[in-house]
Formats: sequence, C-alpha cells, structure tokens
Amino acid sequence: MDKQQALQHFYEHHYLPLLEIQMETLEAELHHGKAQFISNFTASFQKLCSHILRMQQQGDKEPIAYIHYSFLRTQILEHSYLYMVEAYSGKWYEDQAECRLSYDASWVFTHFTAMLEALEQDRKKYMGVLHAADIERLMLKATPFFHQFVSSIIHLAITEAVQLPEYKAIHKAKRLFIRTGEYKDISECVYVEDQENPNTDEVRKLLMQTNEEPYIYENLRNLSLPHLHVVEKDLRYNDFSQSDLRGSQFLSCVLMGSQWQEAHIEGGSFRGSLLSDADFRYSHLQGADFRGTSGQAYREKGHRVPGLCGIRFDFANLDEADFTDAYSFEHAYFEGASMYGTKVPRKYQQLWKLSDEQLKSIVWTE
Repeated sequence: MDKQQALQHFYEHHYLPLLEIQMETLEAELHHGKAQFISNFTASFQKLCSHILRMQQQGDKEPIAYIHYSFLRTQILEHSYLYMVEAYSGKWYEDQAECRLSYDASWVFTHFTAMLEALEQDRKKYMGVLHAADIERLMLKATPFFHQFVSSIIHLAITEAVQLPEYKAIHKAKRLFIRTGEYKDISECVYVEDQENPNTDEVRKLLMQTNEEPYIYENLRNLSLPHLHVVEKDLRYNDFSQSDLRGSQFLSCVLMGSQWQEAHIEGGSFRGSLLSDADFRYSHLQGADFRGTSGQAYREKGHRVPGLCGIRFDFANLDEADFTDAYSFEHAYFEGASMYGTKVPRKYQQLWKLSDEQLKSIVWTE
C-alpha cells in the first residue's frame, strides 16, 4: 500500500467513522446543554460590548461596523480553544484601535483533540507509511465541522444578546454586521443591524422579483410588507422580525435560518418552503399555511447545518394554522405556543414536546 492508498484507506475506515461519532456526540451535547452554552456566549458578548463602550467613552473607538467571533486552526492544534472576539469600525481590518476579548469554545473543541488523539493511535497501524503531520492536515480540514456547533449557538443566542443594554449603549455605524468564522478568512453573517430602516417599496420589489437572484442575510425588521407574493426565492437567513406580513405568501422558498420573531403573519402561507432552523418565536401565525413545508436537516459526512437549531415556534400564536404534509419537523419546538385548531400530522404527536393543553387543542390528521 503506497502513501496515497494508505491515506484513502485511513480516511474511509478511520477518519470518517470517528468524525460521525464526534458529530453525533456534539449534537446530543448541544441539545442537552443548549441553555448553558447560550448563557456563556451571551456573557462573552456582554463583556465585549462593555469593553467597546469604555473605549468609546475614552475616545479610542469609532462607531462599530463589524463584530467577529473567529477561530484559528493552528491554535486549536495547540489545544487553545479560545475564539478571538473583535470589534472593528467601518475600516474593518484597517482599524488600528484594537478591541479584542475571547470566547471559550472548549465545549466543542475538546472533541476535536480527542478525535486527533484517537486517529494518531490508528495511524500507527499503517507501519510508518503515514506520519503525524498527515493526521494533523486531515484534522485541520475538519475544523469547520466543529465550528458549525459554535455558529449554531451564536445563531440561537444573538437575537436576545442584542437586546442587552450594553449592546444598545455602544455607538454603531450605519450598518453593523456580526460575523463568525475563520480568522481573516471565510466567515458568515449571523446578524445585521441598520440604523435606518431600508426603503419598504424597494424591499417589496426585490422580494417579488421573479429572477433566481438570492436575497439573503438582510435586515428586514420592523417593515410594513403585507400581502407579499414571493415564489421560489432564496431568502435564507433574512430577518423579518416584528414586520407586518399579514396575508403574505412565501411559496416554495428557501427560508432556512430566517427570523420571524414577533412578526404579524396572520393568514400567511409558507407552502412548500424549506424552513430548516427558522425562528418564529412570539410571532402571530393564526391561520398560516405550512402545508408541504420541510425542516430537512443536512446530514452528509460531518455537515450538520442546517438542522442544529431546529424550527422554533415558542410562544407563537398558531391557532388554525395548517401543518398538513409538513415533513422533517422532528426538531420543532412549541413551548408556550397557542395551537387551538392547529392541524398537525399524527406522526408528530409523540415526537414534539407538547403540553396537555396543546395536545388537546390540536386537530390531529393522518
């Protein structure tokens, strides 16, 4: 067996099976310890905002345009599991006024180290063909699989974190982005805040355009957009929270990771749309149509996103809503939701955590 064959054999018979075990373990731990992980992140965010405000009060920091939670692959190999938490002005990386703290992600990356150590033992079975550096290179490529759990906690926590008085007190640029990812490399946006609401007519036009151009990661909060008719549009990770969307239709749209907290969507329709990791907490969804919607989670090799956050309807009003033929809704949450006359497939009766009142209120369908 030459080096290339050995690497392929090792990848298929040791790396992939162990990666799957670690992902399953982390997913279980995320769901079990979600509240504590969110609390820890929020505390980190609160400290950063207090630090920013002190710098601004001393005249050492301009209005904030970017907040980054970043990991470094090489540090993880050295058993350092601290994310850098940095705040930048509109100059971004050219901002010379350093504003940096840290966030402890050891709850995720201790599993990375355990996997690395186990693979190092497996490597020895290959009689000197494979070297420790080969295993390190494999594991460096695996860091995004572990990071996705940190990213999911940030997504779960951020809408409440930005309500902290410490965050509200800092001086912000016209547009502020909160992002996470690799240090000065690929990162994703988890929150956008505009100091001025976007033009409603322009947003309506962009949403209803019938082209295939995606319209994603936008701040669409507090807008009046009733009776939209949107078809087959990629709207992932948009934030529609507190907007008026009564009677609006989002048909066969990609809505994964979208935010709808406290939105008014009475009589609206999401028929045939992908809702993985969407957040409808405290929203008004009386009579909404969820027929044929999907909460499909992505499960391929180490990938677990979307699907880690689940679909959240906590404290929403779902009276008379229709979930007929909704599929892959195993991870949907309804704590405190009103569900009088809500149509739900019977297959979810044992899967969802529902109160006695909810169980009696729902109209179960076959």
